[in-house]
Amino acid sequence: MKAKHIPNILSVLRLVMAFAFASVFIFWPDKLYIAVIIFVAAGVTDVVDGYLARRNGWITDAGKILDPLADKLMQIMALVCTVARGLVPWWLLLPIVLKELTMGIGSVVFYKMFGTIGVSKNYGKAYTVLFYFAIAAIIVFDPWLSGHHWVKYVLCLATALSGWVAIVLYYITYLKGKLFRKNKRNNAEV
Repeated sequence: MKAKHIPNILSVLRLVMAFAFASVFIFWPDKLYIAVIIFVAAGVTDVVDGYLARRNGWITDAGKILDPLADKLMQIMALVCTVARGLVPWWLLLPIVLKELTMGIGSVVFYKMFGTIGVSKNYGKAYTVLFYFAIAAIIVFDPWLSGHHWVKYVLCLATALSGWVAIVLYYITYLKGKLFRKNKRNNAEV
């Protein structure tokens, strides 16, 4: 195995962890601490694979697809499980689901327009860290949070808002870069 494959292996591992998390969450409700450990470990692998890929120049087209796929699968599993268990009200999912749909559709549109797959930016990673923190906190502190629903609402809404900020910044940055390079090429040809 070559070291440059480590980020992609971590992404595949995270795909497996998403199903492991959901299985533990659903079939062993008295062992939610194990689900939280799997969830946090998946978050750590996300940070590590991104760091290794960028630091060492190991960014691949496969990684550009695997990494967000693993992230989204884990996020969807976490959201579905927490809503199904009643830890998070279903209506708080709407802004997060809409953000993910917008990001997915935007990625396809950008790929069709520019022929490239965008990579995650720091603000996208910040959103992911906040998401992992919010879901882990909601699961771990559920007995206390049951009497303080407003804390859950604030965590979920802050996560959703940070996701929307990240997506807007991503689109602005990406479009600006693409349009700048296009204008620069057009000016050079004149």
